[in-house]
Amino acid sequence: MSLHDHLFKSLFRTFFRDLLLLVDVKIAAWLGPDTALEFRDKELIPDSPKGEGRIVDLLTAIPDPAGGTAVLVHVEIERSAPKDFGRRLWDYSIHLRAHHPEPLLSLVVFLRGGPPGPIWAVHTEEVGGDEVARFRYLSLGLSRFPAETLLTRSEPLAWALAALAKPGALGRSRVKFEALRRVENAALSEREKILLVNCVETYLPLKGREAEEYASLASVQDSPESEAMQMTWADKIEAKGIAKGRREGRKEGREEGREEAADLLRRTLLLQIDQRFGKVPEALQERLAAIRSFAKLGAIASKILKVQSIEDLGLGG
Repeated sequence: MSLHDHLFKSLFRTFFRDLLLLVDVKIAAWLGPDTALEFRDKELIPDSPKGEGRIVDLLTAIPDPAGGTAVLVHVEIERSAPKDFGRRLWDYSIHLRAHHPEPLLSLVVFLRGGPPGPIWAVHTEEVGGDEVARFRYLSLGLSRFPAETLLTRSEPLAWALAALAKPGALGRSRVKFEALRRVENAALSEREKILLVNCVETYLPLKGREAEEYASLASVQDSPESEAMQMTWADKIEAKGIAKGRREGRKEGREEGREEAADLLRRTLLLQIDQRFGKVPEALQERLAAIRSFAKLGAIASKILKVQSIEDLGLGG
C-alpha cells in the first residue's frame, strides 16, 4: 500500500463524517453523533481469473437503528484520474454487491485531476448506441477545487485537504498558514491534530520564497499558537515538557518535563509508524522505549515520511 493510501485511510477513518459532509450533506445525515462505524478494509476485489486482485481502500458499514447495516460506503483514493475509472469503479461495485446485501454507495477521491469538488458522476454502458446500464457515484476532486472554499468549511478534514487544492489568490504560503492555524486552535485530540498536520506538511511543502512568506505570516501574529506553528511537532512537544519543568522552578522539575516530553514524542512516533507501516512490532516498541534522548527520537520522527520500511528507520533488527 502506498504512502497516499496509508495517510488518507487514517484521515478518512478518523474524520469519516467530515468526508461525507464534504461530498453530500444528506448522506452525512445518516450518521448520528454516536454512530459506531464498522470498517471492512480487507475486502478483496479480484482483477484476474488467477485470483490476483486488490483490497478496497475503505469499506465502511453504517448501522441502522435496529442494529443491522443500513448502507455500505466504498471509498477509493486515486492519485490521478484515469479515463476509464468510472468503469473500474462500476466493476468494483458489482463485486461488492454480489457479496453484500446492503445498499452500496461508491465514492472516489482524486488527489489530482478529476472534476473539481464534490459531484455526482455517471458511468453508462451502451449496446448499439442504446444505454443498457447506468451507475452513479460520488466524486471529490481536490487539485482543481479552490483551497479557499475548503478553508471556510467547519470540518477539520477540509482544512487538511486544502493542502491538495488549488491555492488561487491566497497562494500556497497563506493556504498552509491558514490550514495549520485552524488545526492548532481546534478542539481536537493530539492524535487528530497530528493526522491533519501530517497531511498539510506532506502535500504542501514550502521552499525558498514561499517558506519566507510563511515565516513572515507567522511572525506577525501575536498569539502563542501562531508562534508555535513555526516549530516542528517534535520541537513543540519538547517545549511543552521543558516549560512545565520551568514552571516548577527546579532542576528536578525540568528533568521531569523533558522525560514527559520524550514520552509524548515516543507515543507520537508509535502512532505515526502504525499509520505508515501497520501494527508496530513489540520488539520495535521496546527499542523505542529504551531511547531516552529527545534528539534521537526527533531524528527518527524526521525520517518517517521518507523511508520505505520500518527497517529503514535504523532501529536495529
